[in-house]
Amino acid sequence: MKAKTLAISATLLSQIYALESQNVETHELERVTVSANKGAQIGLSSLPLELQSRQISIVSKDTLLEKISLGGAQTALESVPSVLYSRSGGVNGQISVRGQNSNNGYTLIMIDGVPFTGRSTLDFNVLDVNQFDSIEVIRGSAGSLYGNYGINGLINFRSRKSNYNLGGKDFKATARLRSLEYQSVNNGVAGRAEILGGGGGWDLLVGVSGRIGGDYLTPIQEGGKYLKAKNSNYNAFNLDFNVGYTTKSNTRYYAQGRYSSIESHRAGGGAGVSAAPGSSYGIYVSEIPLREYYLRLGALKKNLSFANSMDIYAYIRHWDTDIWNYRSNSTYGASKTNIQQQVYNNNIAGFKIIFDSTAGKHSLGYGVEIVSAINPRGTRQIFHNGNGTNATGSVNIAARPSTNTDFALFVKDDWKVFDRWILSGAIRGDYFLSTVGKERMSSENSNPTNSTQAALTKQLDDNDILHSGAITGSLGSVWFITDYISNVINLSHNFKDSYSYRYSVSAGNPPTMINPTLHPEYSQTAELGFRVHTDNHYASLVGFFTYYHDKIALGATYFDSILQTNARKYQNIGKAYIAGAELEGRHSFLDSMIELGYVLAYNYGMDISNHKPIAYIAPLYGNLTVKFNFDRVYFGIVQRFYADKWRIDNTQERRSKGYMMSDIYAGLKLGAFKHNMKDMELIFGVSNLFNTIGRNPVVFEEIKASYSITNPLVEPARNFTLKYVWKY
Repeated sequence: MKAKTLAISATLLSQIYALESQNVETHELERVTVSANKGAQIGLSSLPLELQSRQISIVSKDTLLEKISLGGAQTALESVPSVLYSRSGGVNGQISVRGQNSNNGYTLIMIDGVPFTGRSTLDFNVLDVNQFDSIEVIRGSAGSLYGNYGINGLINFRSRKSNYNLGGKDFKATARLRSLEYQSVNNGVAGRAEILGGGGGWDLLVGVSGRIGGDYLTPIQEGGKYLKAKNSNYNAFNLDFNVGYTTKSNTRYYAQGRYSSIESHRAGGGAGVSAAPGSSYGIYVSEIPLREYYLRLGALKKNLSFANSMDIYAYIRHWDTDIWNYRSNSTYGASKTNIQQQVYNNNIAGFKIIFDSTAGKHSLGYGVEIVSAINPRGTRQIFHNGNGTNATGSVNIAARPSTNTDFALFVKDDWKVFDRWILSGAIRGDYFLSTVGKERMSSENSNPTNSTQAALTKQLDDNDILHSGAITGSLGSVWFITDYISNVINLSHNFKDSYSYRYSVSAGNPPTMINPTLHPEYSQTAELGFRVHTDNHYASLVGFFTYYHDKIALGATYFDSILQTNARKYQNIGKAYIAGAELEGRHSFLDSMIELGYVLAYNYGMDISNHKPIAYIAPLYGNLTVKFNFDRVYFGIVQRFYADKWRIDNTQERRSKGYMMSDIYAGLKLGAFKHNMKDMELIFGVSNLFNTIGRNPVVFEEIKASYSITNPLVEPARNFTLKYVWKY
């Protein structure tokens, strides 16, 4: 039974996720693990996916390359249950995972296992899906594995690594065009080129990618012309590398790096700074520019005396941006002041060591992690007149300098109790050390005799060094009822530190202000489901329930006596819960000639303390994909649907109508006509085929303003895409 189950698992994964590779050893590894790099695998386990109790989905490299819809990495994730794109521009926006927006810190974003944190509103904007081999998603708690911000899920982008000439005696290199595309809805063009090298122990990949697009057309017409979502344009440039050297003792020393520069614009939607009604009301929010630098150095050692492998690495990430909030032509609200928010000198540094070992029937993963967020400058705001001059003649210090360091220990165990039963347990301990600088905010200095202001300053001065910590854990079970049907159970206790919310500010309308009295948030999640898996079929039905204590959320608008303006701040709203169900399936017929895939998700959220629904939860949505594969061509049809949203928090959102959108695409395999064009394809697709007017139920809006193209933001109109891709 044991051998048979593992054989079925390996075959199933190769059928479902189609993880192809030119290198045999890498191919075998990808078949039986979540990620090709054990130090980066999000499950911290070498078991096949269907033997793990967590709900893990993989967006394969083929799916990423065949993506035809307008948007960044967020659109590729909508093929995963309980994941939705909260759009705020052409590539701008966040995602919602199990009813919670990534801007609110409930989903941990990672690249190769490294936290991609800092500015959650902007993180996705700098990611080009063509520079990744796959996207791995944990739906549900990941806190016991990765700590803070993993309450509702985790998304890991797995970088590409060269397989060219691996094992060769001498080093060789080649240049290849990975992708080139055009999108009609915004006259957008994008592409990626790579230099691949290998041999003599080396592997080398250097990639350059770019993306540019104008304001996109919407399905809404006026005078016989389709209207544009103004301020939805973007341009982006990315440079990345992944180089390694493997010794004869099977140790790989590696370096990874990335530079990104992007100008992105928010037509509307979005959280925080862009929650105002958007460009339809003359409010233009942009990042001009957002620049990011990233470097990681590490070593992967296999076959140690006490462990199967060890991955040790250190990294640093630096980013800067100017967030512009142009209001000189605003038709909403009295303010005509343009706000420049300088978010400079943001640094994330970290160190991690992970061991993977086997002890009898136990498969263990354990290690140490240190992550430090350092902002020695604090956010600045400059208020400009319509002519571009400084309205006040000074720079407003909107946040004090600060640091936050997380010290963590973690261990994960997969125990094969019997051939049909696997128990999984994980525990993690986090200790947070936070510091607040002495440089005061401008609001503290504007009127020091004000009693409220003096109390706030004293609070910050008295709490300049803060300590917090938590123990998180999980317990899971996979029981094979038959060879092909299994029951899964997962229980977890989770934690979210309040540091980044205590001192967060924004230039939005209204602005968000600091709240130094904010407490950490805790939650518990229970999951129960069943899976069916054979050589050609996979289906999963899972129900979940997450209960939150001291839930952190933006509170209602109030009058700030210090700044003499309306403002909002993060507060502990008390108790809440989100429950739901997820259906996912992939099926292959007639020797993979026909492939069928589907996802369906239902979410229900309640703010118990305030007796009202949690805002911006999509109640029911899903998609259905049918793909036909032939020797020289393939065809695909995708049907997306979103049900009516009628359970709402009427202080933040309005009811929305459901809608359906259809996408079609076809691929021509150029290698079928010419051998030296192997794995090259031409793809033609049409998204939103019937020009449906749709507003995603998780997109933010300003309910005091009337409906418009950007309030809430309308999805793009019919879009024709032409792509060249090389699936090497």
